[in-house]
Amino acid sequence: MKTSFYQILELPFNASAEDIRMAYFEAARRYHPDVNPDPFAKQKFLQIQEAYEVLSNPKKRAAYDEQLPAELRDSPAVNISITYGRSQIPLLDESQLFYVLIELDTPKQPDPKDLPPIHVCLVVDRSNSMRGDRIEMVRQNIAFLARKLRSKDRLSIVAFSDRAEVILPPKELEDPTAVDGVINKIQVGGATEIFQGLSTGYDLIQRFSREGMIKQLILITDGHTYGDEQNCIDLATQAREEGVPINALGIGDEWNDIFLDRVAAISGGNAVYINRNEDLTQFIENKIKSISVSYARKIEWFFNLSEGMELRYAFRIHPDITPLGNDSPMPLGTIEYGKKTSIILEFKLPPLSNHYSNQSEVELLKGHIQMQVPSLANPFGRYPIHLTRHIRENWQIEKPPTSILQAMSKITLYRLQEKARLEVQAGDIGKATRHLQHLATHLLAQGDRELAKTVLVEADHIQRTHSFSKEGDKIIKYGTRALFLLPSPVRREP
Repeated sequence: MKTSFYQILELPFNASAEDIRMAYFEAARRYHPDVNPDPFAKQKFLQIQEAYEVLSNPKKRAAYDEQLPAELRDSPAVNISITYGRSQIPLLDESQLFYVLIELDTPKQPDPKDLPPIHVCLVVDRSNSMRGDRIEMVRQNIAFLARKLRSKDRLSIVAFSDRAEVILPPKELEDPTAVDGVINKIQVGGATEIFQGLSTGYDLIQRFSREGMIKQLILITDGHTYGDEQNCIDLATQAREEGVPINALGIGDEWNDIFLDRVAAISGGNAVYINRNEDLTQFIENKIKSISVSYARKIEWFFNLSEGMELRYAFRIHPDITPLGNDSPMPLGTIEYGKKTSIILEFKLPPLSNHYSNQSEVELLKGHIQMQVPSLANPFGRYPIHLTRHIRENWQIEKPPTSILQAMSKITLYRLQEKARLEVQAGDIGKATRHLQHLATHLLAQGDRELAKTVLVEADHIQRTHSFSKEGDKIIKYGTRALFLLPSPVRREP
């Protein structure tokens, strides 16, 4: 089937005139021959111009639409709901925080024929530090993963140290036990150079994935990489543009969580702390289950903040948990059948009394969310997002919606450990200790005694050594992050 003008501009059939104009300028900037040296860029640019010439003209568009086949007229079925922390924003002469919860889901029910095949590429660290129980744990879980994939899915395996080797070329595993002999080829030795593994895995997944496949890179490592961090970050950016999330699994306590968090978040994946064999098994089971029921992928949010507004924090809290940074475009992950994709935002608003006293509302930001639905002939979806609130002159106490309150309470706990980290780095041990004790008190109130005990032990360790222990640091960081997966405690009204 010939590519339609809507597909060329990456637009749904029901795109508005403004959508068409914005998509044209975005595509033209990307493929203009003056800025894109790719030999195919000029041809793509000419296609973009032709598509815009037709779709931007109402008469030409109507005539063009009449001859489009029915399957190209289908648009993604996605609901987007926005919950604000307050119904109105008070007009204050000082800055204030404001919270917004964005939720995306689909009303469609999964049809087995619509569930796309997946290609999972495992990128496994086989450096010297993985010797013994760690590499054996990985081998066992690769075998477990192979048995979870469907016959139409594809698996590939790359092992790396200071060089990378393709252990299993991309293939469907009609007999999952066939992988058992392959995983014994993963022999330990050498140093850790993550870019060697990631680049080899990314090349495999790009060259050997069928049209419409859901692609996932899973990096498993226990150590630091040296000298190639920027290359990894650049690759993560490229992976996001191609819709390939990188999920980073850190084993033990020696790996660089800040670096892997960044690589994962940039690409639309997430980073996970693996402390036990059960952690790795649970991750694989949950990840394969979620990939298998993906409706939409490569979800990105393009936005412009209004003057004076600051997006301080963005956090995906469902279906998996990861900080998203605050830059546009922001990768939001996927939409799964039967589940919501939820993002909590924290804005810092400037003093409003001087500039907004004669206005009725405040605009926080304006932009759009775009995505792809592999089961549709034209997979592209685009949805405008315009965050505004009316202004209220007089301050009035207002209880936030329950969904905002629950998310805020968990973010507060996660950020307490963030603050403690920064305070230890700055040498303010007293303040860091108090924040950890405060965190432990809240965890005890919620019934999480094990994590609360770890926090208190770490507070004592900080007082004695003026530093976090490597293990305690990661347990607390990823333990408070995992709180988003747990139901909030029921609070009784007084």
